[in-house]
Amino acid sequence: MYIGELATLAQCTPKAIRLYEQMGLLTPQRLGSYRLYTAQHLKQVQIIRQAQAVGFKLAQMRDLLAAKQHQAPFPLVLANKGIEAKRAELDAQIQTLKDRQWQLTQLQQQLNQQFAPERGISEPANAQTLA
Repeated sequence: MYIGELATLAQCTPKAIRLYEQMGLLTPQRLGSYRLYTAQHLKQVQIIRQAQAVGFKLAQMRDLLAAKQHQAPFPLVLANKGIEAKRAELDAQIQTLKDRQWQLTQLQQQLNQQFAPERGISEPANAQTLA
């Protein structure tokens, strides 16, 4: 298949595929000036896009590919270490967000305690009759 078909199937742009090739993430066959892609290339692009969606940078994937070129099988141990590191990073970000949420709750409580109008003084006279 040609680059346009691969881009359509992978739901990305031909420009993205050219970038992946430039970075060494894809190595298509060539027929003259045309790039020829296989179903395996489609799987690779889908994995690249999924990895990007969860926060991996293309440079990190390039490092993994470089390791693969030095080893016969895919460096699964290295890939799993990268995923676990990304998971730990995400857990830390979640904890930071939970801390901020707690701080916002504390701030809101302090502001409400300090600046809330006192009931007897600022309530309109007819507010007591409605209750």
